[in-house]
Amino acid sequence: MSNTIIIYYSLEGNIDFLARAAAKEGGAELCRLETVKEYPKKGLMKFLHGGRDASFGFKPELKTTLPDLSAYERIIIGTPVWASKPAAPISSFLDKANLTGKNVSLIVSSAGGSPAKCIDIITKVVTAKGGIVTDSLAFVNPLKKPQESLDKIKNFIQHSV
Repeated sequence: MSNTIIIYYSLEGNIDFLARAAAKEGGAELCRLETVKEYPKKGLMKFLHGGRDASFGFKPELKTTLPDLSAYERIIIGTPVWASKPAAPISSFLDKANLTGKNVSLIVSSAGGSPAKCIDIITKVVTAKGGIVTDSLAFVNPLKKPQESLDKIKNFIQHSV
């Protein structure tokens, strides 16, 4: 069993691509979060629902059974950036997770906006729950530059705590 798990949410495939690459590179286990009620994947409704939920701190019900984190030393959280915040399903995970004594790394992806606020929000929650964010990596549309994204993930996994 690996001592690292990647817990992530991906709506359009960007974070899924990055999480799978990171798992392959580092031998980590994967846990893809799914919500009971799926988010729209296209058009205005995608932005309306995702942005609203992230902005107002809504925590959707997860369909995914969350793993027991006690067996892992390191947790990598992967999230798209929605309205400068983590995707709402990640907030649902963070609300339930026991992160005491855990080293946490972040992988975030946006369509072009700054990831700083998203990273700051997750860092504050992780710290309040007894964990420590050791590092983070941000991408802009990683599926548009797959080889560059894979190279960044490989370097991140090899050189992060």
